Amino acid sequence: MSKIVLLAVLALTCACSVAKEKTDSWTFTRDSLTKTRGGTTTGTSVEVDEVAPKVWQDLQQPGLSTYEKDRRAILALQGEYKTKFEFLETFTVDPKYKLDKPYISWATEFVKLLEDTGDFISLQHIMVMYYKNKENGKVIGPIVMKHWRQDWTWQASSMWEYQGNRTWVTKSLLDNEKRGKWLWEVYQVDDSPRYSGVGQWSHMKNLSQFNTELMSRPLPRRERSVRSDYKILLGSESLVVTANRWFHEQRGFKRKQTLTDVNNKTDGDIVARELGHNSYTRIKNFDFKQGYADWEKQQNYWKDVRRVWKDIFKANQSITLRKQVDGKPLYAHHFEQAADDDIINKGGDERYALIKKTINKFLK
Repeated sequence: MSKIVLLAVLALTCACSVAKEKTDSWTFTRDSLTKTRGGTTTGTSVEVDEVAPKVWQDLQQPGLSTYEKDRRAILALQGEYKTKFEFLETFTVDPKYKLDKPYISWATEFVKLLEDTGDFISLQHIMVMYYKNKENGKVIGPIVMKHWRQDWTWQASSMWEYQGNRTWVTKSLLDNEKRGKWLWEVYQVDDSPRYSGVGQWSHMKNLSQFNTELMSRPLPRRERSVRSDYKILLGSESLVVTANRWFHEQRGFKRKQTLTDVNNKTDGDIVARELGHNSYTRIKNFDFKQGYADWEKQQNYWKDVRRVWKDIFKANQSITLRKQVDGKPLYAHHFEQAADDDIINKGGDERYALIKKTINKFLK
């Protein structure tokens, strides 16, 4: 595996130091009493930014319509952050099933606006990581990696719904299902689909909150390499935006069956319940320069990746993706090609054709 891919894997598996192992039956204190899983890396110190940014001030302007408040809440997700990811199983349906270890990880990343056409907003996450060597304390980095992407569409006519077994199908949305609502789409690091949810924003004096309806999603990266006892996560999620932080809260059931195994979302056996709490704290004076430079250099490549996927979505009602081609997952192919100057400098049509050929190899 190339150095680029190895660095990407390291960035994806980073995590905070773990707590001492004890045993206890309490639910919400188990993360401090039980040894967690994840990585074991330590990052450099960060400085919290306590000044409300312009994107937050724009949201606070008086006289805004609900629609415009929604838009500005989405745009307020932009910024530079120290992020923490925490996941905790709260109960199991089968009393013989043992609760999984809590999971924690961290990252430093920025969220950048890709597109805003009014009814459509696209935001890209880029990780820029620095690690401290445990033995000598020296700093390793920066390690830059394109992270996930989120797209927002106002009153979308359809959505892609995850079925299980790496398969997504397009689903039409009725008028009462989309009226006054946003479609929130989450994409993998390689811009392939992950999951979609329809929901509404609500706005209070010092925060705005987006709540999705019930949706299905694939196993996350932290699970799919170590778990085989469930097929999909079925649940709802929330985004809570404040002046200096925003939060991504997840409430999911780990279900044994795919959506195609049974008649509807509410059928199927549940293994466990999981809560996720991801926090994005605004930071300042952190060295993100390499991340911005890499994105500036590679952005046309990833723009063509999104173009290819857009054409695939238009031409198909269902897609299924292979796990690997030539011994590598799709993100590894893309990361290597996006770092290749010869490919980056190709003409748009030639680069598009190469990317389309790469992705088509993964389509079943």
